[in-house]
Amino acid sequence: MGILDAIQTGLSELLSHKMRSMLTMLGVIFGVAAVIAMVSIGEGAKQEALDQIKQMGINVIHVKRASITGELADKAEERSPFGLRYADADSITNVCAFADLVVPTREVFADVKAGERPVAVKIVGTTPGYLTVARSQIQEGRFLTDIDIRDHRPVCVLGAAAKRELFGFDDPLGRTVKANKRLFRVVGMLKPKEVGSAKAFAALRDLNSDIYIPINVSMTDFKIASQQAIPADIVKLEKIFLRMLSRQSMANQALSEVIVQVQSEEATGPSASVIRSVLNRSHRGIRDYEIIIPAELLRQSQQTQRIFNIVMAAIASISLLVGGIGIMNIMLATVTQRTREIGVRRCVGATRWDIVRQFMLEALVITCAGGLIGVAGGIGGARAISEYAGWRTVVSMQAIIVSFGVSALVGVVFGMYPAIRAALVDPIEALRYG
Repeated sequence: MGILDAIQTGLSELLSHKMRSMLTMLGVIFGVAAVIAMVSIGEGAKQEALDQIKQMGINVIHVKRASITGELADKAEERSPFGLRYADADSITNVCAFADLVVPTREVFADVKAGERPVAVKIVGTTPGYLTVARSQIQEGRFLTDIDIRDHRPVCVLGAAAKRELFGFDDPLGRTVKANKRLFRVVGMLKPKEVGSAKAFAALRDLNSDIYIPINVSMTDFKIASQQAIPADIVKLEKIFLRMLSRQSMANQALSEVIVQVQSEEATGPSASVIRSVLNRSHRGIRDYEIIIPAELLRQSQQTQRIFNIVMAAIASISLLVGGIGIMNIMLATVTQRTREIGVRRCVGATRWDIVRQFMLEALVITCAGGLIGVAGGIGGARAISEYAGWRTVVSMQAIIVSFGVSALVGVVFGMYPAIRAALVDPIEALRYG
C-alpha cells in the first residue's frame, strides 16, 4: 500500500466514524487554537509596548516629581521643600556629559475655555526642546521659541485633541485660549500621536490633550499640578515667590518633570546614575523624584512577556497532550476492531512496516485535520479577542507553524505504539479473530 493509499484509507476511516473522529480531535483542536490565541495576545502586547516606547524615546530619561507622605513629608519639608526644581534641570545640563538635550516641564492647574465653554485639557509649561524629546511634529504654525520665553509671551501650541475640544474643525491659528484669567494666542498645533488602546507604561501620557506655553509664563501665572500635599506655609511661600519673580531667579521654581535626551540607548544607564547622584546631593537624600528609563522598561516588559508566552504555551500544550492520549486510546481501539483486516493484509503480502506506516499515517491524518481546524479557530479567536475585548493581537506565523508542527508530532508519537502493536499481531490469530 502506497502513502497516498494509506492517507486515503485514513480519511475514509475518519469519515466513516465522524463523531468518534471529532471527539478524538477535540484535544488537538483546542490545544492548537489556544496556543495561537495566547501567543497572538502576547505578540500584540509586545508590539504595543514597542510602539509606545518609540513615542517615549529609546534614548531618553524621564525625571518626574514624586509624592511623599507620612514621616518623610516632614523631612522633605525641611531638606527639600520645593521638590523637583528648575535648578535641578540646570545641574543635570552642567554635570551629565551624555546629555544632548535637557527639557524641563511644568504641568499646571488652569480652567481652560474657548469662549465661555470649559474644556478638559492640560496646560504644560516647557521649552522649545520639548518638540524633539517628545517625538512630536508640527501640523500647522510653529512651536514655542526662545524669543517667546525671553519676552514672556502669552502664546500657546495645541495638541490634536486639545484643538478639537477647543475649536472643533475651525482653524485655531491666531485665535485666543483663556486659561484662568489670561488670554493666550495660538501659534501652532501638533500632529496627532497614537497612544494605543492600552498604555503599556504608566509614564506614557496622552500628549494630544496638552496645551503648551512658555515655561516661565507657567511659573508666574499658574500653580503647579502635583499629587503631593504641599504644606500651607510652603504654599504661602510659593505665592510670595510668584509675586517677587521679577526680582528672583527661576532656580527654586517647582517642575513636574525633566526629560533628558542622551546620545544613545547605551548611555541611558550611566546617565541615570549620574542624574541620581546629582539629585541625591541637591535634595539632601530626599527621594521626592523618580527616574524612569523607557529602554529599561522595555527590557523588563519583554522579559515579562517571554515568561507569559512560555506559561501560556505550556498551559495550552496540556490540551495537545490530552488530545494525544485520546488519539492513542482511539487508535488502540481501532487496532482491536480491525484485527481481521490486519491479518488479511499480512496474508496477502503486507509487511509489518506496511502496517506500522498505515496506522501511523491514519493517526497523522487525524492530528493534522485537528491541527488545521485549530489554526482556523486560533486565528478566529485572536480576531474575536481584538474585536470584543479591545486588546491588540498579532497572529504570528511562527506560532501557527510551531503549533501545527507540534500537533503533527503528537500524531506521530501517540500513534506509534498502536501502530507497532498492530504490526505485531500474528496473521493466523488475526484471521481467527471475531
